[in-house]
Amino acid sequence: MFSNTKLSVAMGLILGSLLFGVAHAEQQGGIPIRIDNAPDSQCINSATDRVWLTLFRVVESKNNGFFSRENQAEIVITVKVQAEPQPPQALSFPLSTKVNIRPYSSGQISLPVEYTLVSGLNLQQTSSGNTVTYTGFSVDTTLINVKSKGGIGSAIDALSSITGSNKLPIPDNPYSQAANYLLGFASKAIQNDIDNKNSDDKLSTATLSMNFSGDASCQSGGVTGEGFESTGTKAILMSTGTGDNLIPIDQTDQYCWAADVKPSFLLKAARIVPGKDCGDATYKALYRPVSNDYFAFFLQKQTKAPAHLGGGRSRLREREIRDNKALCKLLGVKSCPAASSR
Repeated sequence: MFSNTKLSVAMGLILGSLLFGVAHAEQQGGIPIRIDNAPDSQCINSATDRVWLTLFRVVESKNNGFFSRENQAEIVITVKVQAEPQPPQALSFPLSTKVNIRPYSSGQISLPVEYTLVSGLNLQQTSSGNTVTYTGFSVDTTLINVKSKGGIGSAIDALSSITGSNKLPIPDNPYSQAANYLLGFASKAIQNDIDNKNSDDKLSTATLSMNFSGDASCQSGGVTGEGFESTGTKAILMSTGTGDNLIPIDQTDQYCWAADVKPSFLLKAARIVPGKDCGDATYKALYRPVSNDYFAFFLQKQTKAPAHLGGGRSRLREREIRDNKALCKLLGVKSCPAASSR
């Protein structure tokens, strides 16, 4: 996909060489949280699973800074892939797309992005007798004012023209395809574009880090996910927002989390009641929509069919496909590649 010669040469001429991703953009903020919603979350197994990761919602306040006075914002997302054995260079993949904010009035707005960042990546791959296991991802996201002084920058503009309109995901074999991708998209040039923006023309989130188990034995990670990752909805909760129910981002472990999904995705929180697990019915009346801004993602998986089935579909895989379809329907997502039987 990304080894296409024309893409690599064209982008190489525009951007140049590579170094690091977008992980250290200024004004990072927020904290990752995990949200329990049906169907039940399933532990990711790096030895047997293929995964999909989608950025599907940006909730941001349109009442201060560039977000209040401009019609478009560029979203730059960098996905860093962890691998064993460690690669000779960082597996860092910048992606980009524009969002239109003109139709929205002032206040907190909810933008349906629906960008599949990772699409059906087999977490364990063997090529030429060598096995590579992808053990996790980290995701960094930055909003940039399209009309900022000097524009968004030549590197980000080139990235947007290639990955943005088609919302291309990272390569399906990051270990072997990284050189072609990174040579084209020049992560250092993209980072420089971000660094050169004034602080009031950009907004960067904290890193969403996900580590995968090698045997599907996920220990409980709680709200901030100290354990191995499971499927389901994730969010980066920001300290900024509009309204009187701002949750302090240094206190997220003191709350239970849930979400309404109709008419649109809405994150809710309830302060933990001593002695009551978050699954207790007590919380149903306590949940309130949060006023914080946030970025919402969801992670899905399919387990590869056992060898004795000749690559055929197992009952487990059938259930996972149904669960993936149910989650996409629950979230109101139009495109759901993880629900495909291919």
